Amino acid sequence: MASLARSNKSIAVAYLARGADKNWLASFERFLGSYISNHPGIVHSLYVIFKGFEHDADLKKARSLFSNVPHNPIFLGDQSFDIGAYIEWANMIEEDLICVLNTASEILSLDWLRKLYINLALPNVGLVGATGSYESINQFNNSFPLFPNLHIRSTGFMIDRKFFLKITDGLKIIAKVDAFHFESGPKSLTRQVLSSGKEVLLVGRNGRSYSPNFWASSNTFRQGTQNNLLIADNQTRNFSELPWIAKREFVNRTWGEFIKGSQMLKLEKISS
Repeated sequence: MASLARSNKSIAVAYLARGADKNWLASFERFLGSYISNHPGIVHSLYVIFKGFEHDADLKKARSLFSNVPHNPIFLGDQSFDIGAYIEWANMIEEDLICVLNTASEILSLDWLRKLYINLALPNVGLVGATGSYESINQFNNSFPLFPNLHIRSTGFMIDRKFFLKITDGLKIIAKVDAFHFESGPKSLTRQVLSSGKEVLLVGRNGRSYSPNFWASSNTFRQGTQNNLLIADNQTRNFSELPWIAKREFVNRTWGEFIKGSQMLKLEKISS
């Protein structure tokens, strides 16, 4: 077995095992298969957050799936969506850095966690993620910023735990729109990190980090064959299965004119 590198900071990884999700069993098995087959490359503690199970038999079955993988089980209620669970969990643990993965996550690369860590450890970096987007849902809810709405997607990101708790202090995730606001609203996690003066980077399967101006050419989320994705999820899988004409609509919605590389983001506006 390949040896694990050690960081000078402790790392906690959370996998959200939500039993209320459709096809939860297949999702858990997919994640587990990818976690076992893709060496993380660095020492960490795995936490499995079990939530949303209506029946004890389902929870028992879910727990048995993880029985052969060293992990710390966490049991939470299902009232506060994914983000609320991450906040609650982060308040319960002591590790320095946290990496969160949602129920649909599938790891696609060896050394995946080490790649995230190395880039988070770069000078003045406050947040790294496996996917990012410029998409806005302002047309459905005008409380969201207009396009381009730079944000790391909340399906897989890594951040200093205390920094995360400072940003989320007092935050209540009661409705789905609250979770959307956390991901891509005017006070999103990404915008708050930028406002603090720190950088936000996207990390590809190749281990390279991309500053926001290069997200649209990183070959990750909703770009080409997405062959540089570090961690997949439902949205990336759905995109892969679409016919080209439908893919083009999603590309335009996510990246617009920036996909051509002819435009550059004005970060001073986004982070203000």
